[in-house]
Amino acid sequence: MNMPAPELIPASRQPDPAAPERIARLLAARRNYRAEVLAMTAASRFVAFYGCGAIFGSIAETWRELVGRNIDFCCDSNPEKWGKVYSGVTCIPPSELEKYKDELAVFVTVGDFEPVLDFLAEKKFPCVHLIYKYDLVSSDYLSRQNLDEVAAKLEAVRALLADDRSVRVFDATLDRLLDAGSAPGLMAGVCEGDQYFPADLIRLKPDESFVDAGAFTGDTVCDFIRRTDGSFDSMHCFELNAANFEGLQSTVSALPGAEKIFLHPEGLWNEPLDISYSVELSQSTIGAGDALGHVARLDDLIGDARVTLLKMDIEGAELKALEGARGTILANKPKLAICVYHHFKDLWEIPLFIKSLVPEYRIFLRHHTKLEYETVCYALPPEDVTA
Repeated sequence: MNMPAPELIPASRQPDPAAPERIARLLAARRNYRAEVLAMTAASRFVAFYGCGAIFGSIAETWRELVGRNIDFCCDSNPEKWGKVYSGVTCIPPSELEKYKDELAVFVTVGDFEPVLDFLAEKKFPCVHLIYKYDLVSSDYLSRQNLDEVAAKLEAVRALLADDRSVRVFDATLDRLLDAGSAPGLMAGVCEGDQYFPADLIRLKPDESFVDAGAFTGDTVCDFIRRTDGSFDSMHCFELNAANFEGLQSTVSALPGAEKIFLHPEGLWNEPLDISYSVELSQSTIGAGDALGHVARLDDLIGDARVTLLKMDIEGAELKALEGARGTILANKPKLAICVYHHFKDLWEIPLFIKSLVPEYRIFLRHHTKLEYETVCYALPPEDVTA
C-alpha cells in the first residue's frame, strides 16, 4: 500500500490561560443567528435559495420550522434543474431570479460558495447571505441554556485537544457560531481534505476491521478500499435510510473484497427499537418524519467482532450510538472518527464521553468543508499516535 507518512504530533500542548475568559466573553455577547436571519428576510419581499443540491434539501425543513418564512424561489446554474421542484420549491434560472433582485433576500446553499457570491455581487444583488442550518438550530438551543455550564464544558474540551490544529478548528467553530463579525470564509481557513482518513492522524494498516455507521451509498467504503488497496480484514456498514441502503448494496456488490463487507439495513442507537426518521436528499434524521426503520446497539449487532476503526456520521445520533458501542470500544480501543457538527452540544458531549470511556485516548478535531458541515472528532489510542 502507498500510505503517506503521518506528520509528527506533539505529545502535549501548553495550556492557554486566556481561553476561559475568551469563551465566556463569546457566550455572553453571542450572536442570535436565528434573529439575524429573521431580520435579513423581514426587509425583503421575496426569499430565494441559490443552489438546489444536498445542502438545500437538508436545510429547507429546518428553515420552515425555525424561520417560518416562505421560500419563494430556488435557483441553480445547472439548466437540467430548471423547472424541477426541490423541497417543494420550483427551481428557476439565474436570469429569472435577477428580475426580483431588488426585492429579494438570497441565501446561498452551495458548498463551493465563493464563485456564487462573486456572481451575485457582479449582478448587483443587494441582499446575499450564506446560510448555516446547524447554527440556526444551535442558536435556538443556546437561548435556553445555562451559559456558565456551557462555558465550563467548552473549556474542558478545548483543554484536552491534543494539537494546535484541533484548537484552531475549535476556535473557528465558536467564532462562526457566536461572533456576528465572523467572515464568511472563516471555516475555509481551517478546512482540509481526507475526511475520516486525514494523513496526519489515521494510519491505515493491512488488517483493519472497519465499522462505517452512516454508510450512505458507499462513498466512504470506496474511499477506504482505495486507501487500503483492498487489503483489510472486514467491514460492517450500517445505513438506516432504505433508499440509501439499496444504493449501498449496489455499490458494494461491484467492489473487490465484497465477501468481507457485511451490510446492515439499520441505524445505531443505545437500545433496540423501531423508530421514525425523515428522508431528505442527504440525511436521515432519527426521531422525525414519516419513514420507519430499526436501530440497535452496535455491541449487540456485531458481538465480539474485532474493530480497529469506527466512523460515525449519523445525523445527530452519534452520542446515543457511542453509548450503544461502549463494549466494543472498551474491548478494542479502535481509532474513532465521529462527526460533531449536527448540534452545538456535540462539540463537547462527544469528546467528553469518549475521554470518560477510554481516558488514554488522545482527542483531535478536523474540519472538512468550507461551511459548518463535516467537523469530525478523531480519538486515537496512544499506540496509533506518532510522537
